[in-house]
Amino acid sequence: MNPSTKIVRINVNVRLTTSIDDLPTDILSSEILVRLPAKCIGVYRTVSKQWLSLLSSKKFILLHCRHISTSYKQMFFSVALFQSSVFPVTFDPSDYLPKTLIPLPTNTYWYDILVLTSFDGLVCLSFRETQKMILWNPLTHATKFVSSTLSRGRFKQKTDAVGLYVSPSNEYMLLHAKRRNGSMKLYKYSSRCDSWRKMGFVDERKYHNYKMSWSNGTFFQGVVYFIVKVDAAGMGNYLFGFHVDSDELKSKPKPATTKHDGDGSLVVVRNQLHMFVANSLPNWSLHLWRMDGENWTKIWVRQNILPPSLFGRTITYVVSTGKFLVVSRSGTVFQIDTTKNGIECYHPVFSESSIQGAVYTETLMSPDF
Repeated sequence: MNPSTKIVRINVNVRLTTSIDDLPTDILSSEILVRLPAKCIGVYRTVSKQWLSLLSSKKFILLHCRHISTSYKQMFFSVALFQSSVFPVTFDPSDYLPKTLIPLPTNTYWYDILVLTSFDGLVCLSFRETQKMILWNPLTHATKFVSSTLSRGRFKQKTDAVGLYVSPSNEYMLLHAKRRNGSMKLYKYSSRCDSWRKMGFVDERKYHNYKMSWSNGTFFQGVVYFIVKVDAAGMGNYLFGFHVDSDELKSKPKPATTKHDGDGSLVVVRNQLHMFVANSLPNWSLHLWRMDGENWTKIWVRQNILPPSLFGRTITYVVSTGKFLVVSRSGTVFQIDTTKNGIECYHPVFSESSIQGAVYTETLMSPDF
């Protein structure tokens, strides 16, 4: 044998393929498992004790929630005649919608429930009779009552407003604007601490009176926004923003509309805040504005149509279809399609009667987070 010749021995027992067990834990959780639907995560928790610990950690749940909320299909939770259910958001009017019936979070009747708002897979509900509020995850059925014995956290339908948000420390909070006896008070609820705290409020008495109607809050980039509609002629409408880092409620610039532009609703579209505004006179019309810094830019308008009243309704942008879903507290659900003209740009979607609900994305988020 030539001395310069090298003998290469191959170990046939060496495993040349890579399995999922070879992946670092951080890569497995942040790049693969985080992309799975919440229902699948529940199944994979049973794989091993290590996976149960990993997939139940607050770090993973928060990471999964952030990813799923912007990339996965949205669901609609509804409370209708004698039942509550969830089904994928659809814009094809039909007498039959594929849905999954789910029990309400407490032993109560469907007509006693008010659906207030949703955020990150959590839904805020209240009860008409007792006015108590709860936070609820329709997927996991985790429930938490937020009302206290000191009358904190009791929602009055025609006078109050709420907003769900997450604090800079990733704590889920509930903001409650509460109007009683001619005065306006602001409270925030910490889900982690299970406690209420009274906040400061604007000094001007004109924001407190019963001639004003408050929309529920829309959380966007550290601010919970509220539209305030004024019923008295000539007083105009207002936009407030609650800054979660400083706990301050401030007046914010609103679109340059006329005094006849009375109905509006906020919606987040592709990480930008928008506002629908319904104009009554002299021509019925519907406008869509986008907030650019401290200014508003009109990006869409449909003239000479009779738009639905938008105030007191929740409008959600549906990621998968590029359309908008308008959910009323009075039992109607509309679609807004900005690619259509005239009256075709909106029409009723669901045929069920007395429906109310909220669009949300299925997550593993707990009310105690």
